[in-house]
Amino acid sequence: REQAELRRRTEPLLRQGSRHCRDRLAVLEARDLSRVTTHAFVLEGWLPADTRPKLRLALDRRFGAEVVLEELGQDEWTAEDAPVVLRNPRLFRPFELLVSLLPLPRYGSIDPTPFMAVFFPMFFGLMMGDVGYALVLLGGGVLLRRRHPEAGWQRSLAEILVACAVFSGLFGLCFGELFGDLGRRWFGLHALWFDREEAVVPFLILAVSLGAVHMLLGLVIGAVNAYHAHRRQAIGRGLTAIMLVLVIVALLASVEVLPRPLLTPVTIVILVSFPLLVVVEGIVAPVEFLSTLGRVLSYSRIMALGTASVMLAVVANRMAGAFGSVLIGVLFALLFHLVNFALGVMSPMIHALRLHYVEFFGNFYSPGGVAYRPFGHWTPPPSRPA
Repeated sequence: REQAELRRRTEPLLRQGSRHCRDRLAVLEARDLSRVTTHAFVLEGWLPADTRPKLRLALDRRFGAEVVLEELGQDEWTAEDAPVVLRNPRLFRPFELLVSLLPLPRYGSIDPTPFMAVFFPMFFGLMMGDVGYALVLLGGGVLLRRRHPEAGWQRSLAEILVACAVFSGLFGLCFGELFGDLGRRWFGLHALWFDREEAVVPFLILAVSLGAVHMLLGLVIGAVNAYHAHRRQAIGRGLTAIMLVLVIVALLASVEVLPRPLLTPVTIVILVSFPLLVVVEGIVAPVEFLSTLGRVLSYSRIMALGTASVMLAVVANRMAGAFGSVLIGVLFALLFHLVNFALGVMSPMIHALRLHYVEFFGNFYSPGGVAYRPFGHWTPPPSRPA
């Protein structure tokens, strides 16, 4: 009670003092970017290009011709010094939260947020893939969104959960799953695509195929990103992407998914391309290419986690009838479903992030950017209850 009373009396003053100190520190740091004489001053700083007209209009209204705004040419500064602002459409903006968990991309490099906004909920949905669990997750996301309507990480997280729930529900309809096999047993729900409980090999082929597409996209982005600054590296990544496509075609031809006569010419092209890759990237090229193939196979974890999730849900449903008492069986089944749901949220989240951070980003991501923080009053974090 004494601590609560002390906080009640002193917190407003301390927060006001903290804001004042932060503002004073910001002013002192800004002085390093200014020069003043008796009759003139110069103030230098960074500004997002699309806000320049707004600043020019404000200066004209306030000072007229007394203050001149001049834009420095890019030959007078280097990209390494420029701060970074992530700008994405409203639909993709929540996924900036996942990108910001890593060091920001350097200025001038590619922002991976749009690609993450497409593939992350897709991978999550493939691993969870259950209509029942998707509805529970959707309810949690909507509730979190209503509790935090203002912009912030909680709102972004809520919108990410909603997107993941939508994909989980769509894939749940494709796999015919509602709390495991409960939908099939009670409501006659059937798979529109394939049954994950039985079709393990088709699910594995789907996961690895998505991994190949994801890795090819990353290699192409890396080649484009490195073309101007590192021409040799860009050519190497382009050759790696071509060879990966050729290997996939050769494998499909060997199992007669594609015409069998394609196997021989594609193999010859691979053998010819391999020395070119070594010339461009050096002696480490074979190791790098084998590493790329291994990273494609790493996407098989989508199948493993998805199959484990549906099997645990099926086991939970079987437990309802495994006890003498119906009540005890239902309670155990609900507890098992709750545990499976928690695993079904955490594991797909972690592994979908890993597939992006390690496998996908490794082809093009260039960290080291500094976040753009405009000069302005410091806003303290909201007060928490005692």
